[in-house]
Amino acid sequence: MPTDTIELASTPVLAKVFAGAVASSRGRTGQAPLPDLKVRQAGITVDVDALANYDHVCRFPLLNELPSTYLHNLVFPLQATLFADKRYPYPLMGSVHLSNRLTQHRPVLLTEELTLETWAQNARPHRAGVQVDVISRGYVGQELVWEGLAVYLYRGQKIAGDVPEKVDSGDGVDGPGAIWRLPGDLGRQFSRVSGDVNPIHMSALSAKAMGFPTAIAHGMWSQAAMLAALDSRLPAAYVTQMEFRKPVTIPGTVKFVAHPGGQDGSWEMSLRNLKKGTELVRGSVRQLT
Repeated sequence: MPTDTIELASTPVLAKVFAGAVASSRGRTGQAPLPDLKVRQAGITVDVDALANYDHVCRFPLLNELPSTYLHNLVFPLQATLFADKRYPYPLMGSVHLSNRLTQHRPVLLTEELTLETWAQNARPHRAGVQVDVISRGYVGQELVWEGLAVYLYRGQKIAGDVPEKVDSGDGVDGPGAIWRLPGDLGRQFSRVSGDVNPIHMSALSAKAMGFPTAIAHGMWSQAAMLAALDSRLPAAYVTQMEFRKPVTIPGTVKFVAHPGGQDGSWEMSLRNLKKGTELVRGSVRQLT
């Protein structure tokens, strides 16, 4: 656990945080170690209108319980503050979200006041750069109610160590599923409810400037939409893991497949390119006991 803490009195304005991160990107060479630094904010309450807009874009019903992905949405400004800090060695712009694991220890109510915190650890080699674990936690009072583990890739960066071999994990679930047509402005829609204005999501032109052939959907939109499709069938306490295996290009058409894993509330999920059948996102839900 980091010993140095940035205590936020209010939620930072993400546009300013991103502007600062962009301005300092050239100076981030990846040569320094990850900082012994945590970002924390207490007294967080949920804005009902902001939640309703998020739910609309991600296809959740508006309930008195927060989607587990919305807790990630609330902690993202803290993550961005961490990434923009001058001690953080890797540039925010052009980073790629590889996977995301969320643990919901119990449903979090719309009316509950939250304390959120986040920090980074375990920088290690990846065949395309450096990957880092970003840990997040959510509390109601002293009770741990939610946890997140996001793995980010910083392309083109280098760090000492052996690059792990690529492991063939086979193919995920397939078969009949729901057809989703994703509009070209989906990245901009999600950016308005999440604050994540990474250029790779905003337009084909800005994505190409970052080395991508076209715009891609946010990984957190994919995770949210996949969980929203199962919303009424999710356990009260669960762990969900998503691997963002290939970019979900927008506009595009995808197929969502979900198979129940038995009586324990588990699910296996897959998001696939409709024409090619390529697996884009692989997900799972496991009930906490």
